[in-house]
Amino acid sequence: MSHSSQPQHTIVTGGASGIGAAVVDLLRERGHRVTVLDMRPSDRDDVDSEIADVRDEAAVKTAVDNASRRSPATGLVVCHGIRGAYVPALEMDLDFMRRLYDIHVVGALAVSREFVRRLDGAHGSIVLISSTTAYRGWANQVDYGPAKAAERQLMENLAVEWAPLGVRVNAVAPGHTLTPMVKDLASTGYDLSAVERRTPRGQLATPREMAESIVWLLLDASHVIGQCLPVDGGWTAVGK
Repeated sequence: MSHSSQPQHTIVTGGASGIGAAVVDLLRERGHRVTVLDMRPSDRDDVDSEIADVRDEAAVKTAVDNASRRSPATGLVVCHGIRGAYVPALEMDLDFMRRLYDIHVVGALAVSREFVRRLDGAHGSIVLISSTTAYRGWANQVDYGPAKAAERQLMENLAVEWAPLGVRVNAVAPGHTLTPMVKDLASTGYDLSAVERRTPRGQLATPREMAESIVWLLLDASHVIGQCLPVDGGWTAVGK
């Protein structure tokens, strides 16, 4: 994935906080140049920042152009997102649901294709972020879970289409992880202790643990293409 002797360059959307920030930490430890693409600038001085709303195609093009001009990027982690409304389906605000799909699904495609357009024949690797809510049915998740299932399907389609171009596309499906978004969800009444009891490992993941799986798929899993890896402490393996 490298271009000459330059450090490998990876773009991380949503890299200013949560799992994305943990991915940035791990990539920097591995010697990567990193550009954070987010709605707000990263507060770190060892990464480049590009401000863009992924729903704005022109802003995404400009951000990826700017990142690529600094040095060719061969890695992309699509880690941006917002949490769902966590309300019953009968109460779902459809405008909010459209916004959520636009950010998670359309935004993921917008960033991914601009990244691929600038590879200029080089091999590349992309990791999208799905969710364990993309598996089976969940109460009060009619917006977020289906959007993340769509993102998983998007990954599979891109993997098939872009593998002949030398681009690997995969995804991670995080289980409950102690991010600001999950802590915010807990503040609305979501029972994290019940999640811990149901998880075979008995605890939630840390952002660092999630980042380790993402970076493995991005950099090391050379023959893994089109796969969504649940990283959930055994949650999806539970049969009851």
